[in-house]
Amino acid sequence: MAYTVKDGCIACDRCRPQCPTGAIKTQADNGYWIDPTLCDRCVDLDTPRCVEACTIGSLAPLQPKKGRNKSTLLPAAIPSLFLNGKTTPFASCMVVWEACNLLAQRQSLPWQADDDGCLTYRRTIHRGQGELRFRLATDPEALQARPIDYTLGIASLTQFDLRAACLHLIFAAQATTCDRPWAESFVLNDQHIEQYLGLHRRKDLTKLERLTLIKTLVYQTCRVLVSLDWPRQGKVQGFSLDEHPVWQLLHTQYYFETDAEGCRHLIGLSFTVRAGAWAQRFLNRQDYRRQTAFYQYGTLPQSLLTEVMGNWQQHEGAMRLLLWLVFKLRLGSDHRITIRTLLRIAYGEDRLTEALTVRGAHKRLIKTFENDLEALYHYGLRPQFDPDTYPPVIQPLWARVADIPDDAEAALNFWTDDAHSDLSLTNRAPRDKGQRLLNARLLGFELSEDWRQSVGKARPKRRRSPKSTPPQQAAPLSGAAIKSARQRQNLSQRALAERLGKSQSWIRDVENGRFSLGASDRTRMQEALGLV
Repeated sequence: MAYTVKDGCIACDRCRPQCPTGAIKTQADNGYWIDPTLCDRCVDLDTPRCVEACTIGSLAPLQPKKGRNKSTLLPAAIPSLFLNGKTTPFASCMVVWEACNLLAQRQSLPWQADDDGCLTYRRTIHRGQGELRFRLATDPEALQARPIDYTLGIASLTQFDLRAACLHLIFAAQATTCDRPWAESFVLNDQHIEQYLGLHRRKDLTKLERLTLIKTLVYQTCRVLVSLDWPRQGKVQGFSLDEHPVWQLLHTQYYFETDAEGCRHLIGLSFTVRAGAWAQRFLNRQDYRRQTAFYQYGTLPQSLLTEVMGNWQQHEGAMRLLLWLVFKLRLGSDHRITIRTLLRIAYGEDRLTEALTVRGAHKRLIKTFENDLEALYHYGLRPQFDPDTYPPVIQPLWARVADIPDDAEAALNFWTDDAHSDLSLTNRAPRDKGQRLLNARLLGFELSEDWRQSVGKARPKRRRSPKSTPPQQAAPLSGAAIKSARQRQNLSQRALAERLGKSQSWIRDVENGRFSLGASDRTRMQEALGLV
């Protein structure tokens, strides 16, 4: 329980220097107030230091506020993101991507001490022609950011919360609403953040606990500093940027309400934030038209934020992969990914090395990875296994069980065939599964509808022809139409899957409308069902 300053304080300044967290702050009228998001009531002591220092008893425990926290003092929370209820544009350049990786993977990254003795993470780009350098600020509110030294930085990283990556993505989305984000600031209050992250549904948290969590995540996000050397790319000349905050926290506004007993209760927060100098190079509409800068953005699904906020503890590896894939999948049309890369992103290089050198460690890593891959599947990203390097014999059990039909008669036939198959579901995995898995890869992911918008599309080459005709739009093929055509031909889901080289669960998901067909799959489906 936090403490508060009651009426009658004589401003003797005895308590403020004693506070180990800096929660006691001065007011414009020479009084004092205690930041309840910082006050921990000196949990290691029987009596807080400030209470011992106060000679007139002006400090008292802050009792929970009674009634609702709505007040006319709070600004209106009108959302500017996710206006369609599903997706919103967001800045997706390399600076934003690597900062997101930093907040998600934290101590799993290869941090080093630089020449100044500060904690540094380096990322080479464009085959070593350029470099990004990240450090952490000691105080996100300082006008001149000072990087933290290596020892304190390593300790500080252990306190970082994966959910701060969600705030980072919200800032990246908010920056796209500004014409000149490097010069214009935006304001987000706690009500905005609660709606975007779904915290308003957390009935297990008090208002003060939600505000404390929001402030912690915002401050962690604003501690990331970046400097970079960017090589020439196309018509855009190479450039360098000195160290600056990725997100500069300009001001934090506290909203208090005083009860009948004179105690001040924190009822709201608002944060004024501005994108760093990187935005002038990577989020510049005007100079992008002149081909002297970039304007790089993608599409952020709100379901990603909800998923991370709900499963960051149970499936941290899967959430790291989600935060990485939202950037990765927008790059071109070839989404082949090696399993070794996914393991490094999800668990870090040290744990991957441990799995290769410590007896039995690879089994634990494989089990965790397959559970995290299943979490991605249930979320809506269905992995496509490479048949050459990732055959069914080493695929997760849940992927093979997904092919079991729902129909009773079809399920009986499935198990009958499985009993006479060399590759039965009840067989044990091969002894070399771990090594084969490290050399395996995914062809990509079957994406849900809101994720399809974020995938980069290959640009068709322009061909000159004497007479141009408008392209014919392919007619949409619904799941109901596919099911009806299949039943007219007396085809089972399994038979249709064999014709297309797909799994039976894939056919079932398409018919149920969970996935929509791409252009190539739609053509093959029409040919298989005679709908051409």
